[in-house]
Amino acid sequence: MFLRVVIADSERGLVFVDGVFRRLLKPGAHRLLYPFSTVTLRRVSVLEPKLEFPDAELLATNPALAGEVLSVRVKDTERGLVFKDGNFVRFLGPGFHAFLRGGPAISVELVDITGLELIHPLRDVLIRQSTSAQFLRMVDVPEGHRGVLFVDHVRERVLMPGRYVFWNGYKDVVGQIVELREQTLEVQGQELMTQDKVSLRVNMTVRFQVADPVLALSGQSNWRDAFYRDLQLALRDEIGVRSLDELLARKDQIGVAVVDRVKPLAVSMGLALLGAGLRDLILPGEMRAIFNQVIEAEKRAQASLITRREETASTRNLLNTAKLMEGNPVLLRMKELEAAEKIAEKVGSLSVVGGLDGLMKQLTGMVQLNGSK
Repeated sequence: MFLRVVIADSERGLVFVDGVFRRLLKPGAHRLLYPFSTVTLRRVSVLEPKLEFPDAELLATNPALAGEVLSVRVKDTERGLVFKDGNFVRFLGPGFHAFLRGGPAISVELVDITGLELIHPLRDVLIRQSTSAQFLRMVDVPEGHRGVLFVDHVRERVLMPGRYVFWNGYKDVVGQIVELREQTLEVQGQELMTQDKVSLRVNMTVRFQVADPVLALSGQSNWRDAFYRDLQLALRDEIGVRSLDELLARKDQIGVAVVDRVKPLAVSMGLALLGAGLRDLILPGEMRAIFNQVIEAEKRAQASLITRREETASTRNLLNTAKLMEGNPVLLRMKELEAAEKIAEKVGSLSVVGGLDGLMKQLTGMVQLNGSK
């Protein structure tokens, strides 16, 4: 069989005769003469030089390609870092890998992953590579948090704030993040019954912090659910031993009582309970209407009592004034003049006959006439 082949500068040609590799073709024009045989040509770009053929390992070990191929074998406990002209381009997993020489300079760095954490000068470059999620696992611990590292489901160590990068594929690595700053938990919509059999809905706000992240994660499967459950039970018990009137009068004592009950349990979970308080006490519709009627009746009774008290005081003052005027003609005369002045303010014109005494008699008569009417 006669075949003319042209290989570009960015290519190399692999010639197979009857399925057997025979020669490597470099850039240029080539004539292939293999009578009575089947000739196959594989083109490989030196810009993407990795040999992805199923028989790449056999080709790389062929003496005809010994100086033209870079061969790398990556162990299960290793990973390969491929650099092209000094720049990182890809990761290599376990297995055999071959790269055709002739283009950009290719180098491979083998990294031991048994230490789990990636410690490398180019760490930030490696994690930005498009396939890094397949080979690396990042654990970011923000400020005010702690991370707990578990390796094969066993606690390894506590992680301080920062970024940590671990290798995938050797052991199972999981980082759980716990916030250490003060947090708020809302215990909402609790349907509870008081000592006097009144049903009401209670909302409570709780402030807490995680004091020991290791104890919080290892002491129970879900520390937040366990903490919430203890708060629910404590709130139910404290509401159940108080009457409705006592709850309304001393609502602030409920939060203090709940803290006293739950605080030891919180410490055993690795938590610090800082405070709690009732936010809402919501009565059912019928009970709320009855309660409003009671308040209205109490306010009316208070208003009536105040009115009677004022009337009694006014009567007492009139009695005291009458006693003073009875034994003091001058004071009586002054009161008469005050009354005359008030009446005169409402009269348009006034004719005085008989002097001041006559005027006073007339005004007194007018007052008596108005009183009889």
